[in-house]
Amino acid sequence: MLKYKILFICLSIGLVAFAQNGTSSPYSRFGYGILGDNAIGAQRAMGGVGYALHNNRQINVMNPASYASMDSLTFLFDIGLTYQNTITREGSLKENSQSGSLDYIVMQFPLGRYMAGSVGLLPYSNVGYSFINSIDNGSDSRSGDGNISQAYVGVSGRPFKGFSIGANISYLFGNLSNTNTGIPGNGGSSVVFETMLKVRDYHLSFGAQYAIEWNKKHTITLGAVYSPGKALLGRAYRSTYDVSSNTATTADTLKMKNNYSLASTYGGGISYNYDKRLTIAADVTYQNWADAKFTNLTAGQLQSSKGQFNNRLKIALGAEFRPKNMGGNYFEHVNYRAGIFYNRSYLKINGNDMDEIGATCGFGFPLATDKSVVNVSFEYINRQCTPVKLITEDHFRISVSLTFNEMWFWQRKFE
Repeated sequence: MLKYKILFICLSIGLVAFAQNGTSSPYSRFGYGILGDNAIGAQRAMGGVGYALHNNRQINVMNPASYASMDSLTFLFDIGLTYQNTITREGSLKENSQSGSLDYIVMQFPLGRYMAGSVGLLPYSNVGYSFINSIDNGSDSRSGDGNISQAYVGVSGRPFKGFSIGANISYLFGNLSNTNTGIPGNGGSSVVFETMLKVRDYHLSFGAQYAIEWNKKHTITLGAVYSPGKALLGRAYRSTYDVSSNTATTADTLKMKNNYSLASTYGGGISYNYDKRLTIAADVTYQNWADAKFTNLTAGQLQSSKGQFNNRLKIALGAEFRPKNMGGNYFEHVNYRAGIFYNRSYLKINGNDMDEIGATCGFGFPLATDKSVVNVSFEYINRQCTPVKLITEDHFRISVSLTFNEMWFWQRKFE
């Protein structure tokens, strides 16, 4: 009964804490904010790779085809938290900020000998920032918060040895709020302008993996994922509030269907595994955000057009090493991980491209059973624009996740 109580407590905490903000970046006020990649657990320390990874002890939401690799008698549960310190620089100005959040809760379970399913809650995008600009005769205060979350259900099957396919269907929900406050320097009335996106929609993703094994110690896996682009459903609002008269007016309310959309996602990866101790993996992700619609509510008039975003490209490389599978001391059973990545963001800031480069490392500490694992990852991300540098951000993240791996179905069989 103890394990069920642990699960219940974790789920209860997650439902309360999941809405906490997971970013602190002025760039998040553009578009849908800072996007997530569904990388969890060990993948955070491996540069965010995952399309060609499959492990019967770790959940991989990046490619739903990976679910089928789990042991048919086990149950997996993973919960992760992140703390982030951000240093923001603009010219001679420098600011330090912190943020933290419960990132995700996911589960995976067998549906038969060659099938498995997964359910969970993940971030799709995050908005979080607050700053003040000096303007003629006053100042302009800007802030934003919110996130789009995705609750998903996935299934995977292995029709023949080495080949698996899978799919996730997600429900996207959440609010993205951006607020501008004009503060006159002459003591006049402040005016607050607010925009709000309330997203309520579904999203699909599909994946496939093919593993080739030889000599029982060498395995090469190819992985691919696809998520179709679609119109985004929900409602958008723009309102104005006059502080002195205490009056509010809603200038625009519109359905999101014909004014906002999501890009298609194409991903491919390859991994090599030696003796279940060494793994090297590489991923490429492409999203055609330049074709996506996004209505700019902060402009003087509604502007709905394509071309407000860049096509996104991410390249990631990661590795994991475990000295021994059996015998040896405790540290020879620890998983040692590292990775690097480059991300050309979908955001276009005043005609400038935004790039991210990052380096990661971390550890997987096995618990007493050597199946459940505590994953710790450290990430450094540099974010800046080109050709005009604008604001430079340095992010330092620490992520901790706990993966329960228990043979629940085996135990139940004898109870």
